[in-house]
Amino acid sequence: METEEYGLAKVLTPHIDDAELRNVDGLAGSGALADFTYGPRSLRYLAVEERRLLGGRVSQVEAERATFDQVALQSVVIERCVLASSDWMDCALSRVVFRNCKLLGANFVENKWANVVFQNCRIEFATFDSIQATAPIVFIDTRFKDVTFRRSDLPGGHMSRCTLDDVEFDGGTYTNFDFRGTDLSTVRGAGYLNGILIDPMQRQEVAEALVSELELHYPDRGSQ
Repeated sequence: METEEYGLAKVLTPHIDDAELRNVDGLAGSGALADFTYGPRSLRYLAVEERRLLGGRVSQVEAERATFDQVALQSVVIERCVLASSDWMDCALSRVVFRNCKLLGANFVENKWANVVFQNCRIEFATFDSIQATAPIVFIDTRFKDVTFRRSDLPGGHMSRCTLDDVEFDGGTYTNFDFRGTDLSTVRGAGYLNGILIDPMQRQEVAEALVSELELHYPDRGSQ
């Protein structure tokens, strides 16, 4: 299998043979769906439950609402999609790439991830809750706005050239997660980022984030 390196993180890439892909009209159904391509589509509701998606591309899909419930995605590329109000419940993602996507109002809950990459995406009003990663998770050139990472274990991951606007870390472990190249000065819950990798110059950013959460008081000198 081929790998890509992001800093210290080595990620297994999706294995897709485009010449063998077949167009499908939908992702719903039972059993496994393999070697497929889906899109472009504009939908009011996209629902996929208890299904395995293997070796495929999902391209240019716009959905006003989406539900992925107990879905396993393996070697899948999701590109140029706009998914609003999407719920990813109890899913397993392995060698999955989100590229040039907008995930607006996404909830990833109780997921198991390995080798997942978000590249040049917008992730807004989203929650990553109880994500268990067994291989690196990578965020590149991605904009976060009003996003919470809660009770997630993401060791050895990577985040660079990302914008963090109103991002909170609420529990979880991030040992050896490489944040070099991303400004951490405005994050909330910086105390949970024990064991992360940063550049020396980022020490001030983390210090600013920690101080902003403390209820500090600065009395006037005249009151001393």
